[in-house]
Amino acid sequence: MGSLRGMKKKVCVLASGGFDSCVLLADLLERGYEVHPFYVSSGFYWEKAELHWLKRFLKSSRGPNLKPLTIAETPMRWIMGRHWSLTGKGVPSSRAAWDSVYLPGRNLLLLSQAGVYAATHGIPLVVLGVLRGNPFADSKPRFFKDMESAINDALRSRLKVVAPYTRLGKAEVARLASRLAKRFPLELTFSCLRPRGVAPCGKCSKCAERKAGLR
Repeated sequence: MGSLRGMKKKVCVLASGGFDSCVLLADLLERGYEVHPFYVSSGFYWEKAELHWLKRFLKSSRGPNLKPLTIAETPMRWIMGRHWSLTGKGVPSSRAAWDSVYLPGRNLLLLSQAGVYAATHGIPLVVLGVLRGNPFADSKPRFFKDMESAINDALRSRLKVVAPYTRLGKAEVARLASRLAKRFPLELTFSCLRPRGVAPCGKCSKCAERKAGLR
């Protein structure tokens, strides 16, 4: 969390309900930050289940520094058509390569929405839980710096975009989670590309990733 040292303790956290983002949210609360969770709804197949579990996690983590969840709607069907993320058909399996789950422009959309929200609500930091080894171009430090500059130019703000876990892998995040699990219900995290109702399918790449983290 070194990249957050000296920063004002008021943050907008991109929260998906997944293991990494919930560990980040819990970590920030544990460190005394005022946390504003932010979720972008795009119509993806898993969102109903994801929001169900995210809301449960937030309710069980409640405290004076945890602010209400904000949900921004950015529909993607008109852009992505019959993509597997919208239909639930042909989702990457547990054996698929990590880059098979790429969603076009995902962090571009997440950060633009969260950036405008934070800048207009007096929140100086937007934080997201990207880990070391993420292969996508929109998860690199240069991209975050460029997005930070674009948001600040557009809104005449001084917003900071921070990804404090970029030097951590799954094993390091899991060790951090083991300490936080005494206070926060990390068993309520959820990552699945093709849920059955609100239950994970247990077969997709995201289910495999979450199981590895919990182990």
